[in-house]
Amino acid sequence: MSSVQRNPWLICAYYGVHSLMFPAAIFPLFWTRDIGMSVATMMSVQAAFNLSIALFEFPSGYIADRLGHRRALVLGSTSILLGWFLYAIAHALWSVILAELVLGVGFSLVSGADSALLYDSLREQGKEHEFARWYGRMRSIAQIASGSGALVAGFLYARWSRLPFVIEVAAWVLALGIALRFGETQRAQPKVEDHLGRMRSIVRDALLERADLRAVLLLGVALALAAYLPTWLIALYATESGAEVTWIGPMWAVASFTTALGAMLSERAGRLLGMTGTLLACVALVAAGYLGLAISHHALGFAFYFLLTLVRGLHMPLLHHEEQRLAPDGDRASCVSLRSFLFRFAFVLLAPVVGMGVDRYGHRPVLWVSGALMAALTIAAFCLFRARAARPQQA
Repeated sequence: MSSVQRNPWLICAYYGVHSLMFPAAIFPLFWTRDIGMSVATMMSVQAAFNLSIALFEFPSGYIADRLGHRRALVLGSTSILLGWFLYAIAHALWSVILAELVLGVGFSLVSGADSALLYDSLREQGKEHEFARWYGRMRSIAQIASGSGALVAGFLYARWSRLPFVIEVAAWVLALGIALRFGETQRAQPKVEDHLGRMRSIVRDALLERADLRAVLLLGVALALAAYLPTWLIALYATESGAEVTWIGPMWAVASFTTALGAMLSERAGRLLGMTGTLLACVALVAAGYLGLAISHHALGFAFYFLLTLVRGLHMPLLHHEEQRLAPDGDRASCVSLRSFLFRFAFVLLAPVVGMGVDRYGHRPVLWVSGALMAALTIAAFCLFRARAARPQQA
């Protein structure tokens, strides 16, 4: 079996290790208890993390297209390994921000290069039509790994608050080893003399001239933002509602498992409901999830969050397959990274405002406003997708 033939399974294994993320479930506790952050500061740090990714997101995708997707994944994995090491020794706000910035560079290099390598590897084997299935499989494995890591996160944190980060460093040593085994695909590399001009051309083509690609990108951003925005609030929301701290790890695990379930069902849902029907269901689940979180005062009210994590898994394989299909061959990672840039930039704008709102007014009023905004954005993006992206498919 050639290295390119092994790539789909290696990418799944890489994402399994990539997504273990032992510190993720206990981040709010670590930030507030060990570092001494307020909720506003916590959300601002996450905004800084997303800003670091956003600033390097599109350039990193372009770099991946020029250097090769395998090299970008190796460089990104190295940076992420360094970032987790810095987190393991962080003791103050400035050291957390430094670790977040290094992680941001690493994750931005990985973003776009992973799915582009998967798509090109399948296309090289004449299996391009299997992308949604493989992407769903990759996401399912990732979320199962994430949930499994969350199950033990609280136990590790209780033993030693740094232990989740130390184990995460070991996990990324393994991830780097897997990345080194990826095979680079045979892609036609267009000669580029003006790189800045080429980058401007990619942005102009994706956001201004290609209505079909623009609609897919914007709907992906809206659904991802809606599903992601409450992530860093849900642990505090749950404990404020009366849930025990020991529930946080299992709660995070169930959230990851529902995302995995959505990713596994995505291709089947696309066949049964069509892409448009499946994405419309995602829009409805977004509205239901925020509404449930805003009106519930029960200790189990956080369960409505699982509707949003289901959306996260359900929409991604279908939309990302369409994204890969529409993106130019030589700039596939660039287009994926452009969508990620738009998502990160939107989060950077919203997260500090949400954090300050929670500090001043509490979770539920903020969830009412955030839910109304997210529902409006996803409905508008869906209408644009329905009008622009679906029309060529029906012709």
